[in-house]
Amino acid sequence: MASLLDMTIEEREEYVIRLYKEGRTVRLIAELVHMSFRDIGAVTKKVKLQSERERGYTNDEGPKSPESRAFKMFSEGKSPVEVAVALDEPGDRVRAMYREYWELSGRYILAQIYDEARYDVRGLLRLHKIIKDVGMEESDVIKVLELAKHNELELLQGKVEYLRNEVDILENEKWKSTNQILKLNGMRDLWRRKEKKWHT
Repeated sequence: MASLLDMTIEEREEYVIRLYKEGRTVRLIAELVHMSFRDIGAVTKKVKLQSERERGYTNDEGPKSPESRAFKMFSEGKSPVEVAVALDEPGDRVRAMYREYWELSGRYILAQIYDEARYDVRGLLRLHKIIKDVGMEESDVIKVLELAKHNELELLQGKVEYLRNEVDILENEKWKSTNQILKLNGMRDLWRRKEKKWHT
């Protein structure tokens, strides 16, 4: 295959079509072909329309492609399971379409997280719930991650433990001092009562 620099526009479009038919995502195609999502979308749209025409459908009649039907359902808030059942598509294909939907709708970071989590975001959602429940802000999470990155969490935990012990010691001293003051006040009151008796 010719290098990208040597390719004509038609050859580059053919390359995009081949990658698309192989089931590659828009993001991967964009990286391989160095084209924008919009340009890739325009090329793949031609392929979809051609495929529908070959099956006897026009723009105004018959079912749309599985991808467009899936994207519509995702935009309506349907889950991947609901889409897989409605379209009778295998799970891995629906997951790929779900990721592509995120990319096309501008949710690039979400798509990246989805990839890195290997389609299992339950752990991420649990972490999100924990952070929300303890009331941490984004800046707090960043600080904790920075400490973890520089292996300072263990040191910080040691400092916290030390300070807790110091607080316990001070609380104990405070309790002793309070008792001592109460005893002294009792002795003073007793002494005043005795002194009053002597003067009467």
